Amino acid sequence: MTEPQHRLPPFRSLLKSTEVEDPINILVHRPLAYAFVWSIFKTPLTPNGVTYLAMVAGVAAGACFFVGTAAAMVWGGILLWTAAILDGADGILARAKNMQSQFGRALDGAADIVVACVTVFPAFAHMYWVNQDPMQLWLAIPAVGLTILHLPIYDYYKESYLRMTRLDRGGEGSDEAEITALAEKSKSMGFVAHFTMTHVLLPFVQTQGRLIRLLNPRALRQGISIDRDDRTVAIYRKHNLWPMRLWTIVSLAPHSYMMAICAMFDRLDIYLWIRLFGMNSVFVIAALWQRRATAATLDELNELGVVHTDEPELAAA
Repeated sequence: MTEPQHRLPPFRSLLKSTEVEDPINILVHRPLAYAFVWSIFKTPLTPNGVTYLAMVAGVAAGACFFVGTAAAMVWGGILLWTAAILDGADGILARAKNMQSQFGRALDGAADIVVACVTVFPAFAHMYWVNQDPMQLWLAIPAVGLTILHLPIYDYYKESYLRMTRLDRGGEGSDEAEITALAEKSKSMGFVAHFTMTHVLLPFVQTQGRLIRLLNPRALRQGISIDRDDRTVAIYRKHNLWPMRLWTIVSLAPHSYMMAICAMFDRLDIYLWIRLFGMNSVFVIAALWQRRATAATLDELNELGVVHTDEPELAAA
């Protein structure tokens, strides 16, 4: 870890890339998150501390959904949206202070899981209490289950996109072998660090690998290295930009703000339909498009002779 910054860098320099996030996140969440970071930048509050604040806001949102009055639903939506903004603020603060770490990434993932559990289940329970429709309750099961598949796949392609298009920075994620080694080392970092590395981050990365191997094996990063330069950036962006735009729609941010808005109007049934039918339609289109994009990308990169792999069948399949 490098020494922390003493002055808040410009907003744009702290964004991963505007190409890997949806427009609402770029235009609303990130500016608000940056404003929050500006307000606390010279305080002792750490990026992990901001993650804990996001978790507290999410838990409070879930409590409001459980209460279920009109006022509580409005406050629940506001708190859930606040949690989503803070979820981005921890990363901005970490980059601003040069305090990025794999533990921070694992803790952020654990906080996302906690917020999801304490908001989604009370929200759908409230929806049932209001509408008394058992079908909606049954449909909530595949809606939640399929969302759990969307998030790691988006994260995987996001990291791949950043690695291939940001020569100055690259992605922030690590592959399974590195995370496995870090999880073993985390035993000396205390219970929280070891638990989050071993039971949150490592299973998340392992799930990513299994899903990508099933849906698009040529996109696997393990055992493959690419000599990156301006030519490879142009090739990757040409084929993968628009699939990446679709992946952003099924990311965590739209899930959070759409659920928050529907909760504030006490129409979580609308969120259910959007999640179940709209988001899964986008997912299917993005997955099919991504397969074609990955194949076209590797074909061009292989022609340049910049792909090196331990598994030639993946690069040339």
